[in-house]
Amino acid sequence: MFADDPSQMPSPQDIQAMSGIEFMQGILNGTLPAAPIAQTLGYELHSIEPGRAAFRGAPGFSAMNPIGSVHGGWYGVLLDSA
Repeated sequence: MFADDPSQMPSPQDIQAMSGIEFMQGILNGTLPAAPIAQTLGYELHSIEPGRAAFRGAPGFSAMNPIGSVHGGWYGVLLDSA
């Protein structure tokens, strides 16, 4: 699930009331919306467990740089998410 507008995102207070793994499990099971950037860049949370967060995605044409390879920023966003 992705949020369509900022009002659908959990409040800072709601997030602070959860542990990090509870927050990520909420995204994985759909009770919390995924980060809007995930929809924009075509990736999603695949699994979460203590000490491990796995994301999967496939960069689209919009993630390409002028020489036809995937821009490093796309990978950076996945690393940032993890």
